[in-house]
Amino acid sequence: MILILKALISSSLAGLLELDSVQAGQFLLSRPALVGPLLGALNGCVLEGARLGILIELIYIDFIPVGGVVPPNGVVAAAVGVLAHAWAGVAPSLAFFTGLLAGGMYSFVEHRLRSSRSRRNGVIETEIKAGRERLHYWIAGALLGESAVVSIYVFSFSAAVVLAGGIFQLETFTPAMNFAYSLMPWLGLSGLYFRFRTQMYKRG
Repeated sequence: MILILKALISSSLAGLLELDSVQAGQFLLSRPALVGPLLGALNGCVLEGARLGILIELIYIDFIPVGGVVPPNGVVAAAVGVLAHAWAGVAPSLAFFTGLLAGGMYSFVEHRLRSSRSRRNGVIETEIKAGRERLHYWIAGALLGESAVVSIYVFSFSAAVVLAGGIFQLETFTPAMNFAYSLMPWLGLSGLYFRFRTQMYKRG
């Protein structure tokens, strides 16, 4: 029961932190490197949470939202990764790749949310022309909706991992995941190196 309560709190907190990515603030509170240790501390695995968050940060940092491209969601990935380890009890390596999968799949949900918000533009424009400005209403609704969707998604995905762990023997995947997990720091750092190298050449 305590684990479920912590999962609910963690999911709700992830939903709030997600708002910092675009809708409110942009104070870097939604970066996986912060979300990982924060939720890890809440779930009693601060070191693993920090490691998961930093590795997800390194992997996702090269994704750039250009045009209609919706990148994987770092908050969702870090939150699901921590909960997969703390709640479902899977190994850190499997939790890491579970988080990456969840963050990647959330891009489809985010695309639907953006399409839904875009359809409201006509209604908002009509209200403004009619002198019935309710921007605070639409903004509050968008913020609450985004936060709620992220929270529900994180909790549902993590609960699915818990159920899958009870049905399937997920530990059989651990050896292969451990090897792949050990390569992630080098993969992330190499990607970071080439990105900074490209930026230096552009400035030169």
